Amino acid sequence: MRTLVAAISLLLLFANDISAQRRGGNIRSGPWTKAKTPDGWVLHRTRRYQIQSQCGQDKAERLGKHMEVMNKVYRKLFRPDKEGAKQQVIKLFKDRKAYLRYGAPPNSAAYYSRGEREMVCYDTGKWSDEKNAAPITGDGTGKSAALQRRLARLSGQMKMDLLGCAAHEGWHQYFAWYTVSMGQPLPSWINEGMGDYFYTAAPKKVTGRKVPAQLGRLNDGRLMVLKQAIKQDRYVPLQDLISMSKSAFYSNPGVCYAEGWAFCQFLLHSGNKKYAKIIPNYIRYVSNDSNYQNVTKRAFKRIDMVKLEAEFKAWINKLAVPGSKEE
Repeated sequence: MRTLVAAISLLLLFANDISAQRRGGNIRSGPWTKAKTPDGWVLHRTRRYQIQSQCGQDKAERLGKHMEVMNKVYRKLFRPDKEGAKQQVIKLFKDRKAYLRYGAPPNSAAYYSRGEREMVCYDTGKWSDEKNAAPITGDGTGKSAALQRRLARLSGQMKMDLLGCAAHEGWHQYFAWYTVSMGQPLPSWINEGMGDYFYTAAPKKVTGRKVPAQLGRLNDGRLMVLKQAIKQDRYVPLQDLISMSKSAFYSNPGVCYAEGWAFCQFLLHSGNKKYAKIIPNYIRYVSNDSNYQNVTKRAFKRIDMVKLEAEFKAWINKLAVPGSKEE
């Protein structure tokens, strides 16, 4: 089990704010025109995105549809003070080999390049909009679940969901547009934590001003890693997590990604109104102040960190990884 958890912790990673170092043939970065679209690729334009797809028109449309939903979610939760923008670029490669040839980070499933203003991903073979797709989050049937079913679920977690990856990186892409004047992304706990929070979002039909997605579903892979980290005394105290440098965060990616996701999820869904305001306030404050130390102090003002940590760990302990013996 420990080996499998370690493998999941490495595979469930994303890369953010990087610039590709290698290029695959005639594949150019940034937006394309129809006339200059490479052979084997198609362009699909939505209201806010230009999808460049090496996987055909159908998958380009499915990806575009999901990202339009997610863009509405980003805007509902973190309202911009501006409208309109050039279409954001998303590249969808046909497979991992082509993705890596373009210059993608080797341990990533997708990435957003702030310098080139494009999000890049590849067809992982797992799309959460398919009826036969394994669920991203669990709704297991309890202790009666057989070992084979548990192993199948764990194996499924090793494969990243393409739409989830796009939703995660789409958050980085949106935030870069939201705060275009900032020279660097958010502190990693909230930047990557919110990315993983959006990873599990599932579109739903709504009317009016309601958020057009189901939010707050569990990320089974992250939860498994975090529970193991607590058992092995590798849990990062919250005060350290929220003040951690980017390099420190990425030096312990498995635990920090998992804990960042869980902390964001807890703050937004604990039922405590004061906690629920922390992340929206943080994003609002940081849009006008790039001094993250000041912003952090302001966002967590009047919050008892000892009490918050105790409640957070109690919340984690109550959660069960679907298909595990904890159910």
